[in-house]
Amino acid sequence: MFIVSPSIYSADLLRLADVLDSVQKMENLHIDIDDGNFVRGISFGADTVQAIASYTNIPLDVHLEVMNPCDYVEALCRTGIRRLCAHIEVLPYPYLFLSDVKRRGVKAGLSLNLKTPVHLIEPYARDVDHVLLVSVEADHEGLPFRPGVLDKIVQLRKILPKETTIWVDGGINDANLREVVIAGADAVVMGRAVFDEPNPTATWKYYRDRGEAYRAER
Repeated sequence: MFIVSPSIYSADLLRLADVLDSVQKMENLHIDIDDGNFVRGISFGADTVQAIASYTNIPLDVHLEVMNPCDYVEALCRTGIRRLCAHIEVLPYPYLFLSDVKRRGVKAGLSLNLKTPVHLIEPYARDVDHVLLVSVEADHEGLPFRPGVLDKIVQLRKILPKETTIWVDGGINDANLREVVIAGADAVVMGRAVFDEPNPTATWKYYRDRGEAYRAER
């Protein structure tokens, strides 16, 4: 099944409990943790992730946009999240991060910024559960999808085992979803494209169903 994981950071954070109540039919939610150093913004910490995980049964995937990802692993894996990924750009020894996450029963991923070459994943292709490609400049919101990511998806699909999923995050909408899926993506992260709509759950379902239909074309 194609995965659409809406980013809770794009929801109304002053009404977070109400938002979670309203999206209970969603099958995934995405949480960005930004530390104000790797990127300029500061979003959530482990305590907020724990609160969200305790409040909802929706599977959660967490994207670490931080300078020291290994410092977050223990606390986050205790919360009950399903997936945790960190940026290869700040991991001197990515396998240590991956193995630490996986031994705690959480799926482990690596993320690549727009300028980062895909070949850096090759040494870890058998160790990673998913790879998240950032398809905009990660330190800015509202920027358009960069079509050069499509080539990176194709390259990555050749490197990874079939069961390893490719996620794409940034600027995904109706205009580019088909291209992203046809290139080989298994999942997308969407923010305002979902949460700015009057009915986020219906919008999520629309994109999930579209993604599944496009996936059948491959």
